[in-house]
Amino acid sequence: MGLFEGVKLENKKGELVDAETALAGKKVALYFSASWCGDCTPITSKLATLYEMVNEENDELEIVWVSSDEDKESMDAYWKKHADYLRIPYESILRSELPQKYGVFGGRHVSRYPGVERKNGIPGLVVINKAGDVLVFDGVGDIEKKHAEAAADWPKFS
Repeated sequence: MGLFEGVKLENKKGELVDAETALAGKKVALYFSASWCGDCTPITSKLATLYEMVNEENDELEIVWVSSDEDKESMDAYWKKHADYLRIPYESILRSELPQKYGVFGGRHVSRYPGVERKNGIPGLVVINKAGDVLVFDGVGDIEKKHAEAAADWPKFS
C-alpha cells in the first residue's frame, strides 16, 4: 500500500489532484516548512530553482509541501513564494501525520508529538518512495552542497 493511496494533493491553482497519479514515475520529496520559519525562506527559494531546473526538459521531480503553519491564511500567503509544486491541503490530517512519521518538525511543535523523536527541524526535505520509505533524509543538505545537481542522485517514486 502506498503512502499516498487515496490521497488528494492541492496544486497552485487550488485544484485537488490524485496523489498517486501526480507522483507516478517521478522523484518525490516532502518539503517541511512554515511561513514563520526564518531558515525556511532561503531554502524555499533554492528549492524553487531546483524544481524549475530539473523539470525544465522532463517533468521528473515533484515536491509535496507539508506546511507547519498555524492557520490557513499564513499557509496560503507563504504558498505564493513556492514553485509550482503540490501541497498537503490545510485540512488534511497528513499535515500532522507526516511530521510525526518522519520526525521532521519545528522546535515549537515538539509538544504536539510526545514520544516522537525529532530527527530534524524545519526546513526539512525528505525524498521518499511510493511506500513512504526514506530514500534521502537530508535533502536540504544535498541542495546546500550540490545545488540544482542534488536531485540527479535521488531515486524515483516507485
